[in-house]
Amino acid sequence: MKNNILNIKGATAISKNEQSQINGGIGGYDFSKCGCDCAGRVTGPKYCEWFIACPQVYTCNDI
Repeated sequence: MKNNILNIKGATAISKNEQSQINGGIGGYDFSKCGCDCAGRVTGPKYCEWFIACPQVYTCNDI
């Protein structure tokens, strides 16, 4: 399998140490600012609407 990867033009294999140092994420978005309101609308910065969905039901004051 490793040899197949090296056949891709411009690809190089990286060591286990290099792999462990890679920090991933989705563009630095802070998803802790995202949420849903009682009517099922996404709240927070505009990018929240791109990544999360809320149930489209009224959930406040339910007994």
